[in-house]
Amino acid sequence: MKSTTDCIMVGDADLEFKDVHLDDPVPTGRQILEKSGHHPTTQYLLFAWLKDGALDPIRLDETVDIRHRGVEKFIAFRTDRSILFVLNDRRFMWGSPTITGRVLKLLAGVDMATHGVWLEQRDQADCLVPDDESVSLSDEAIERFHTAPCFLLGIEDKEYYWPKDTITTEEIAQLGGWDPSEGVIEVDADQNERQLSPHEVVALKPGLTYGKKLQWKRG
Repeated sequence: MKSTTDCIMVGDADLEFKDVHLDDPVPTGRQILEKSGHHPTTQYLLFAWLKDGALDPIRLDETVDIRHRGVEKFIAFRTDRSILFVLNDRRFMWGSPTITGRVLKLLAGVDMATHGVWLEQRDQADCLVPDDESVSLSDEAIERFHTAPCFLLGIEDKEYYWPKDTITTEEIAQLGGWDPSEGVIEVDADQNERQLSPHEVVALKPGLTYGKKLQWKRG
């Protein structure tokens, strides 16, 4: 007699999952791909998304005990090769040449609303990866990413993401696009203004925006 049907979830490179029911509690990678509609199975790579966030490659003839291993989610890629990247100092194998900011956050297990993800760059500032934008992954160089709490700053009617809970007068001016010598004022929720001192360190908290002081001259 067959065992009670077990349910797993199989997703794609966007981490969009669907339920797949299996009669075998110890299926092979080939069975998982077949049951989830990925044909021919030889054209796919399969990964188990483990509870600790790691991605574990599953061979076609390898069995997975879904009763005891704690694996509920699998990711299938139509490809014959995987690409290595690093996220928060952890190595991941990925089956697509691109990855989005949203997927990186999901793999990192961080709060989507309060955290950002950055592509680390050697010769320039790290680049924020928006949720809906893709980053190309390279076979030649291992791309490195990190996540961090992300503050949204309002500077002269524009919004900027910032990865730290403090910011200096000079960093505010740099984000806003003007020389720090022009000055920076702090505007609180009640529209009270305060001139920031050079090199002042501001602890970020909700409700604050920053902008340079506008000067007018009658002509």
